[in-house]
Amino acid sequence: MKIAILIDELISGGFQKVAIMETKYFRKMGYNATLVVLRRNKKPGYHDLLNENKIRTIYLSDRLPWYYKFNFKFPLFSFFSFFHVFYYFIIYKFIKNQEFDVFITHGTYTAFSSISIWRKKHIPYICFIHDSIIYILNQKYGTKVLGKFLPFLTPIANKLDGEIINNSKTILAFPNMISEMKKNFPRYEKYHPVYNGCEVIDLSQVKYNKENYAIAVTKWDEGKNFQFLIDMWTQLNNKIKIKIIGAFYPVELREEYQTLIFKNRLEKWIELIGPVNEEDLGKYYQNALFLVHPCREAFGMTILEAAASGCPSIFTINSGVADLFPQSIKTKLPQENNINDYMFSINYILNLKTTEYNDLMNVYYNVALQNSWENHCKDIIKLFETI
Repeated sequence: MKIAILIDELISGGFQKVAIMETKYFRKMGYNATLVVLRRNKKPGYHDLLNENKIRTIYLSDRLPWYYKFNFKFPLFSFFSFFHVFYYFIIYKFIKNQEFDVFITHGTYTAFSSISIWRKKHIPYICFIHDSIIYILNQKYGTKVLGKFLPFLTPIANKLDGEIINNSKTILAFPNMISEMKKNFPRYEKYHPVYNGCEVIDLSQVKYNKENYAIAVTKWDEGKNFQFLIDMWTQLNNKIKIKIIGAFYPVELREEYQTLIFKNRLEKWIELIGPVNEEDLGKYYQNALFLVHPCREAFGMTILEAAASGCPSIFTINSGVADLFPQSIKTKLPQENNINDYMFSINYILNLKTTEYNDLMNVYYNVALQNSWENHCKDIIKLFETI
């Protein structure tokens, strides 16, 4: 079977990494899997992962004539761009006959192209919905300028979500996202719950003698609640240095964040690292005392990745990844946007005795052991029989 793992752009982000890891493990399992990227951007991410794992990658935009490559980002949106809409009308023409048997589609806006390919080329797709359009609007833009237009945008978002769901052979999603989608689309029956995986380091590589700093790792955009992190560290009495890791979208956000840090006199405590390669990221996971994630996520893959290196995390109880953890961890997790809860969780970890902290590390590590990428892909393979 020829499997295309489809994403819109290869930038540093959660679902892009999921797509790469799926391609890697499908190929390990003997399937002819290819990472297919709609549009080549100027600075593609994850070069080290692609090269190290010899991931076969096709950029469909390379097949387009120059006059089809015009693009711009829609105002007020972080990622939604002209090509997401335009490719619906033309991209199917650039898929070769019998090139692929099935698409696994990542990224909400990517799904528009999958619908086009299905309708014109009759190649079925399975859509992995990490965030529905209505979820993105409410969660990332609800308090921004776009939030003022929600009464107008909500019915459009619901209509587009419906098109994506009803044309997909199966919908892959995290259980909490499925619960949200069922509220609007209760008649659709082919939801399939799934969790992301991780690559767990050997127990002999887990560092129990940690360095005295915390980390926050994500693709930093306007919906990642950096101001909340600033407020938290301003009020935190028992301060610990925190390193901010990950790419900034748009890049101007880095300067905005740095201004916030200086304005609140936190330059001694908050350090902007920016994007790092996978090897260095692994070292941060191994050495950090804990990870803090300041916003709710439909899943929260960095929490699972950190756990795979023996790094505990503080994240919202309503993030999807919380389902994987035992009750002993859940009782210590903060409610969304509750600064007192977050500070309680931070102080809890900082006040643990060495043996207690090591036990906490082991709980996180064992959760990661149970959620491998291989098991993730085996779960998806079962769905191919239904196509």
